[in-house]
Amino acid sequence: MGVIERKQREKIQRRNTIIDAAERIFFKEGIENASMDQVAREAELSKGTLYLYFKSKDELYRAIILRGFIILKRKLKEAALLQENGFENVRAISKAYIRFSHDHLGYFNAILHYQNDIFDKNNDEPVTVQSLEGGNAVIQVLVNALQKGKTDGSIHTDIPSVEMAFVLWSQLTGLLQVIQRKMSIITYHYKIKTQSLLKTTFGCWSAP
Repeated sequence: MGVIERKQREKIQRRNTIIDAAERIFFKEGIENASMDQVAREAELSKGTLYLYFKSKDELYRAIILRGFIILKRKLKEAALLQENGFENVRAISKAYIRFSHDHLGYFNAILHYQNDIFDKNNDEPVTVQSLEGGNAVIQVLVNALQKGKTDGSIHTDIPSVEMAFVLWSQLTGLLQVIQRKMSIITYHYKIKTQSLLKTTFGCWSAP
């Protein structure tokens, strides 16, 4: 291995070390309370070194979000591959998203925080563009499933697949937020449990 190749690999490894440390800090403290000083200590690097790789806390956070999108996309595609038609693909993708919210809570919360961002078309920072593309790639998995359902006849609708995808995704994300933040209140006052809400959700998505 040449000097250039070795330096490039070391740069990639250090960047990943920083992101790993940032995940531990951000997932524990939250984006608002976490600081670059904390990340630097966790990574055992100087604060100046962090800024050689990431210009700001927000840019570092977006690198974490991109990781989350990559994992989520893989989970959704794996779930869809096992199904016979588009409608079952949609159900499988939805269930995979629910599992992701449970198994990868840190990434799930990071993605929720990202979705509250105000879109700035003039922000062309590489990590910002990559995180945007990562989110679009996740939605595209659902769009493809809906389009497949229209083609194979398992889904009957004239609504554009992209619009349907965002509506379904928003509904499920909203439900997952309710489960995460309000489920104890719902269970206490209405005697409804999480699995009952999820079962009702999928019951509403009956095959045509």
